[in-house]
This record gives sequence, C-alpha cells and structure tokens, in this order.
Amino acid sequence: MFPHLFQLRHFLVLFFPLLLTQMAQVGTAVFSSIFSGRAGTIDLAGVAVAVNIWYPVFAGLCGIFFGISPIIAQLRGAKRTEEIPPYIMQSLYLSLGFTVVIFLAGAVLMPPFLDFMGLDAPVRYIAWEYLKALALGLVPICLQATMRYIVDAHGKTHVSMTILVINLVLTILLFRLLIFGAGPIPAMGGIGTGYAITIASWLSFLLFAAVLQWMEPFRSYHLWSRLRPVSWHHIHHQLELGIPIFIAVFCETSLFSIVGLFMAEFGTLYLAANQAAISYSTLTYTLPWSISLTATIVIGYEVGARNYAAARQYALLCQMTAFVIALGLIAMTYHFIDPIARVFTSDAETFRAIRMFIFYAVAFSFFDAAGTPVQGILRGYKDVKIITYVAFVTYWLISIPMGYAMAHATSYGPYGYWISLIIGLAINASALNWRLWKHTVWKVPISYPSTKE
Repeated sequence: MFPHLFQLRHFLVLFFPLLLTQMAQVGTAVFSSIFSGRAGTIDLAGVAVAVNIWYPVFAGLCGIFFGISPIIAQLRGAKRTEEIPPYIMQSLYLSLGFTVVIFLAGAVLMPPFLDFMGLDAPVRYIAWEYLKALALGLVPICLQATMRYIVDAHGKTHVSMTILVINLVLTILLFRLLIFGAGPIPAMGGIGTGYAITIASWLSFLLFAAVLQWMEPFRSYHLWSRLRPVSWHHIHHQLELGIPIFIAVFCETSLFSIVGLFMAEFGTLYLAANQAAISYSTLTYTLPWSISLTATIVIGYEVGARNYAAARQYALLCQMTAFVIALGLIAMTYHFIDPIARVFTSDAETFRAIRMFIFYAVAFSFFDAAGTPVQGILRGYKDVKIITYVAFVTYWLISIPMGYAMAHATSYGPYGYWISLIIGLAINASALNWRLWKHTVWKVPISYPSTKE
C-alpha cells in the first residue's frame, strides 16, 4: 500500500516544474498587488476589485480547460495516443468559444455591476480600466491555459514551467514600466497591470503554439496542418469532466472574491489589506494545487493502464507530501509574518490589517493541504461530480452566510469572513477525504470507449 521510492522520484520530477509553473502564474497576481500597493492604496483597491471579479471567472474557465488533462492522461496510459489529437483541437475550439462569451458578457454586465457596488469614483475608474485592458488579452489568456494543460498531461511540465517563468519576468518588467512610467511612457498606476498582463500573455500564447508545432510528441499530431471540424462528441466529452471542475473551482475562488468585494463596505483600507493577504495566500496555495495537478496526471495514467494498486499508492504519496510541505509553510509564515505584511504596504494602519489577515491565512495552509490534493486525485479517477456538490454546499451554503453573520453580528468585523473561510475549508477537506478513501480508491473505474474519428 505504501508508495515506493521510484514513485516518489517520478512524482517529484513532475511536481517541481508544475510548482514553479503555478508560482510563475500566481506571481503575476502577487506582484500586481505589490506594485499597485506601492503606487497607492487607491490603486491597490481598484486592482483588488477588478481581480476579484476576473479571477473566479478565469479560474472557473481553467477548470473546463483542465478537463482535457485526465482524458489525455488516461488515453496515454491505455496506449491509445492516436485518439489524442482530435481532443486537443476540440479543446482549443472550446476555449475560443468561451473567450467570445466572456468578452460579450463583460462588455454588457460590468459597467452596471461596478455602479451597483457603490465604489469610490477613483477605485471604480481603476477597476474598469484594468478590466478593459485585460479584455485585449482574453484570446491568448484562454488559449495558453488550454495549451498548458495539454502539454502538462503529456508529462512535459518543464516546458510549461519555462514559458510561464519567462511570462512572469516580462510581466514584472512591464509592471515597473507601465505603473510608474519611464521616459515617454506615462505612469498608468494600477491600470498598467492590466496592460502588462495582456502583453505578456500574447508572448506566452505564441510560445505554446510553437511547442505544439515543433516539439514531439505534438509534432507528430500535425495539429495545425490537419485542422478538424468542430466535433460535439469530443467537446461534450471534455465538458462532462470540465463543467463539474468549473463549478467546484468557481465556488472556491468566487468565495474568496466575494469576500474581497464585501470588504468594500468596511472601507478602502480593509479592501486593500484583504487583497494583499489574499495574494500571499494564493501564492502559498500553489503548493497543494501543484500536488493536485500532479496527482491528476500520475493517477490518471495508472487508472488508464488499469494499475489500480499503483494509483492508490500515488494517492497516499500526494497526501503525505502535502502535509509535510504545509507544516513547513505554516512555521515559516508565522515566523516571518511582519516582513511579509510589510512587502505590500508602507502605511501603518494597512500593515496592521494585512498582518491580521495573514494570521488567519496560516490556517488555510493546513486545510488546503488536507483537501486540495484530494481534488486532483479524484479527477485522476474521473470522479468529479462529488467535488462540485461538496464545494457548493461548504462554500456557498455554509461559508458565505456564516461569514456575513460573523462580520455583522460579532466583534470580528471583516475578519469574520476569514474565520468562516477556514471552517468551510475544513468541512470541504473532511468530505472529500471520506469520498476518496471510503469509496473512490476501491471502485473499479469505467474506462472510456473508443472515440476514434
């Protein structure tokens, strides 16, 4: 039952590039908060509003795009690689379709929604201009996300890592240039972060497209020279997996975003402080999330090969690794909590608020380690619907109402939301672990029927 040393080595070979990839991706949000905070509290608050609107939408879309990963992993494990190219092309068509939907929905719904929030005029202006800048990069942002999951599912995690590290370096340089200005380029403040992300995303998209054209095994797929018509069969197959993942991811990320938007009623200071702490928490979340992504790949491969004993060993390995990392992370955060908070602001009042939020975020690390890897394990088994049900109940029916009550009916104020988040994460982790070890790992999965064109 216990994992072998060679399994640990294989796991780590995939995990570390995925971790650096996730940190590079999340680093964009973290540095946008840091640079915006240095530009001013109003800039940070405006970016916070925009990010809290955009991020759950994007993260949810990534859940749909991620549906391609277990499909490819199991087809590779079953030695049915000839069936992979059609799925790749249909996943790219799917991402383009969602790009159009998001663009049109944002153009129509965002102005009245921002008005409804009752934001201070400068904060609203920065938020809206940020979102308009980001809209120029919707196509590459969505396509590169899909391409990344395609590349990772083939075990080429180091390729995604390289591309997204390049993306992060370019984005940081553009943050510095566009937020504060230089020479003939005017200072754009927080709005500049939106344009920086858009420019860097176009470069990442082109690099991923080049990988799919010239690197093996993608080169042998002839993706760009053998364009296929839309196949609803393949798209429906991905949506069967992707939509439950979308709902689960959206429920979780929107929970944090809604809390961020609720902070507006407590003033610009708490709105900015909450965003800074969320940025740090999101960075630490890359550890269990990378384990989750790795779990989907290795377990999906073993399940596709019908090697269920190895799949259970990898499941245990993923959870053990997550807990060891979480303990180290908790100790580090608690010890360096003051320097971490000072990174985001030089204002004394904002510093105190950020410090308190980060203190609560320490508890996130433990329950994220307990629950997030299990999501990836279940996805490797294609047991995805339960993740959706659990996420909806724990986050929307428990955490949000409880947080609102604690914020308004107790002395905790804005911190009441974070306490409710901790409780929701704890219940979520408990439910998913019960599902995994009492049901899924002992259930013989149903393999996919042949889907050759």
